[in-house]
Amino acid sequence: MKIDNKWLLGRVEWLWLPALEDSVKARVDSGAKTSSISATDIEEFEREGKTWIRFRFLHDRHSSRLEAPLSRYVRIRQANSKKADRRPVILLPVQVGDLEKEVEFTLKDRTRMLYPVLLGREFMNDDVLIDPSRRFVQPKN
Repeated sequence: MKIDNKWLLGRVEWLWLPALEDSVKARVDSGAKTSSISATDIEEFEREGKTWIRFRFLHDRHSSRLEAPLSRYVRIRQANSKKADRRPVILLPVQVGDLEKEVEFTLKDRTRMLYPVLLGREFMNDDVLIDPSRRFVQPKN
């Protein structure tokens, strides 16, 4: 569903992750700059002279080891904390309905959170509108 060439999303959408070969629920959060994906057992390693990250995506029925090149590290400060966390950032392809993007994700343990993925403003850019009163506007892939 589009409005004036912009994708309409609800506050929660199904996100297809090719790395998992499955869809997961993602919270759409205009208050977050960078997107975040649930990650435990995070390890940095080298492959062909480049730094990669290996981690476990663990949520509900999923328990998968994923690997991706390291894009960078960021410092994230939670609204309820004075301490900043240093988190690795990776780039993954994703799809919401027919909207396909390469998205930067910070890696954070979200196993105790309702949604394993948070989609931030960088994901939205200029091509997404959010209707916070709705959920699952786009079809599940």
